[in-house]
Amino acid sequence: MNRYAETGTDPEFSRGQSAYDRYYGDPTVTPNPNLAPLSKAPYYAVKMILSDLGTCGGVVADESARVLREDGSVIEGLYAIGNTAANAFGTTYPGAGATIGQGLVFGYIAARHAAAALPRE
Repeated sequence: MNRYAETGTDPEFSRGQSAYDRYYGDPTVTPNPNLAPLSKAPYYAVKMILSDLGTCGGVVADESARVLREDGSVIEGLYAIGNTAANAFGTTYPGAGATIGQGLVFGYIAARHAAAALPRE
């Protein structure tokens, strides 16, 4: 790892090669803002588990968070928000946490819409 940090190249995982990686790296670290040497103990390890981060895809939903078929018709009773739904930002990902806001907003919208559809006594 320290050799990678010195050269600024990570041949194993390509860290810091994309503009996205470099944007979110530490600009004070050179030659690659995503690779810093490990030179001062103590060191710690954590178990990492693969999971979803965000999507620029997913099922398409309407303004009420209802899932739409390919022909644009509504699938009644099926709602999608957050990382399950197509991103409200289109084909871009503005940054960490962006889907949290849309998840909260569309979760509220979906809940109100679903509640309004419930039969009244």
